[in-house]
Amino acid sequence: MKSTNSKLSIAAAFSIIASFVLLLALPATTLADNECRVDQTQLQHPGAILFGGRTFLGQTFVPSAPGHHVCQVKVMIRKNVAAAGNLTLHILRSNFIELDAAVTIPGGAIPMGNSVQVFDLGCNGAVLAGMPFYGLKLESPTSPAGAYSWQGSGGNLYVRPGADVKGWRNFDGGNGHWNGLGAWDYAFEIYMCN
Repeated sequence: MKSTNSKLSIAAAFSIIASFVLLLALPATTLADNECRVDQTQLQHPGAILFGGRTFLGQTFVPSAPGHHVCQVKVMIRKNVAAAGNLTLHILRSNFIELDAAVTIPGGAIPMGNSVQVFDLGCNGAVLAGMPFYGLKLESPTSPAGAYSWQGSGGNLYVRPGADVKGWRNFDGGNGHWNGLGAWDYAFEIYMCN
């Protein structure tokens, strides 16, 4: 009997310690974090398009349901130049006009090579409603040309909004004409507030 109790006590102690370690290892979440759910995804990335300086890149998307806020965007990039500047993301209307405030990640915080960069917008931004589609604009105007690459793939893998062009590039600092990249889609995940 004594042996059974000591085994149970050891198992209980181990369980308590393991639970405590697990709680310390997990990131703290808030109610806002719990409300942020993945909505649109395209993760294929065998290629990449260079940007930086006056070259801006864009990706169109259609949310699964109107009336929600974009709370987080993840992009798969490559930092090609150690002295690359800040990386900024905007949410765009279907006419390529900015819908919401920009979110910026300092260039020094981005590692060289491939990485996933997370832009946190929170749940207080503009509601996505009334447009046939929306866009992401990724830029680094203080960087030299080619300082970054946004990874992605040809083959029209992201099917929203249909077979139309969804990957874009602008060589004039986001002004004027945006060039469609045919069947190219950048690698991204878009999260919406519930």
